[in-house]
Amino acid sequence: MPARFRDIKRALLEYGVTAEAPSSGSHWKLRDASGKVYTLPCHNGDRTELSGVYLKGLCRAFGIDLEDFKRRL
Repeated sequence: MPARFRDIKRALLEYGVTAEAPSSGSHWKLRDASGKVYTLPCHNGDRTELSGVYLKGLCRAFGIDLEDFKRRL
């Protein structure tokens, strides 16, 4: 299930995870309160569609339940 990055950012805010824009390039940094970082390649910014592989990875990195996260998209 691909999802747009803008929807992913909105849903992650509910978990306390913020998205930092890249200073150069296209890899956004997702950061939680503990300082854990997960990067996502978003070549088209907010319009980028990310596959389920990236959703699973970010949920695993931040300890988020994947099914609950998908419902919030």
